Amino acid sequence: MLNPLTIYDSLSNQYLKIPGDTISIYNCGPTVYNDIHIGNARPLITFDVLNRLLKARKYHVTYIHNITDIDDKIINKAKELKKTEKEIATLYYDHYLDINKALNILPIEMMPKVSDHIYDIIDYIQKLIESKSAYIADGDVYFDISTVSNYGTLSHQNIDALYAGVRKENNTNKKSPLDFVLWKKTETGLNWKSPWSTGRPGWHTECAAFINKYVGNHVTIHGGGIDLKFPHHENENAQNFALFKRNIADVWMHVGHINVNDEKMAKSTGNFILVKDLLDKYSGNDLRWLMYQSQYQSPINFSFELLDQTKHDFHKLVQQINNGYVQMILNGIPDKPLVGEVDEEFLGALSEDLNFPNAVVLLWKHAKELAKPIRSQKFDNFLQLAANLQAELDILGLHYVSPTQDSSVRSIVEEWKKALQEKNYILADKYRQMLIDNGVI
Repeated sequence: MLNPLTIYDSLSNQYLKIPGDTISIYNCGPTVYNDIHIGNARPLITFDVLNRLLKARKYHVTYIHNITDIDDKIINKAKELKKTEKEIATLYYDHYLDINKALNILPIEMMPKVSDHIYDIIDYIQKLIESKSAYIADGDVYFDISTVSNYGTLSHQNIDALYAGVRKENNTNKKSPLDFVLWKKTETGLNWKSPWSTGRPGWHTECAAFINKYVGNHVTIHGGGIDLKFPHHENENAQNFALFKRNIADVWMHVGHINVNDEKMAKSTGNFILVKDLLDKYSGNDLRWLMYQSQYQSPINFSFELLDQTKHDFHKLVQQINNGYVQMILNGIPDKPLVGEVDEEFLGALSEDLNFPNAVVLLWKHAKELAKPIRSQKFDNFLQLAANLQAELDILGLHYVSPTQDSSVRSIVEEWKKALQEKNYILADKYRQMLIDNGVI
């Protein structure tokens, strides 16, 4: 009997068990003004594994991943490229979907765009005004952080320290320098009419409004990159607490940074590597395998040497599966598609706060177990073990195609087999070397 899913909660700093069999997940999505970098990809991959794990364990899952397609950064990019904001947002949204596909991300059932939900957001802001936790100032609408008692608890920051460290602003309309904008009065860029002014919503209220619309007054698990904990997630939580007197999430799940040269990867500093550029040389499997070498909260110090090593390691694991299928073809044994059974120990490792390193150790163990039935030519046993391993790879979103299913690889193996039958060992060695050079065996 598997234990319940356990996730490390960033608010309580404790491992919490997730009760019940129905789970809602909210993972903050990108602002589509540029292509995503590998640091952005880490939460995307992490939450994809969570989604896959829950489905494998027969949970009922609602997964929401928003798209911010209205933002000052989009306005600036549109001016730079002499395009409309909609053109920029659509361009990079389409790129994002392409990246999702290349990384083998399961289709996400809900990806709401801000531009499609302006009036839902206006309604949400109106509720905050009516609750006396938001106020109007010359057409702008601000959230009043003094109306909630728990501000700063998610990010574990003292309010006085926050006040001391806040950036000085010229805006004198705010009651407090920590109050944040819910609706921005502006006629620059895309804008909409509201009861308060012509303008557009503030970033921090979008996700809170989406959760309220699609789930209710809270989600089971909410998260994203660790950099979103403050102020974004803190501000989401404050709005929800003001309306419903409860946190917006039962569990907060934050994914660690990917650093370059020991510095946080960020577009604002120019210290970033785009996923689309990496995919020119590396596969989605290579990038995913990199993420699984560390616990998801821990930082990763990225280097191409590290990525090359993880690529090599994953290919070694795949070769252990391929060896059996190649031997089947050489021996004339037909492939029999089987349903894989995921090992409970593997499910248990991932169910303990997505313990990627332990799951990887088990994958290597199960890959090495394939050698025995291959040596003894008990191919039925091999096929079941291989199917089980492939089911585990699938939970980690790692795409595998066997030599029996890859027509180009199979044709080389068939030529190798034919050369062996004809005792043309020089030619046979040539085909074998082709498989080695292509990383098949």
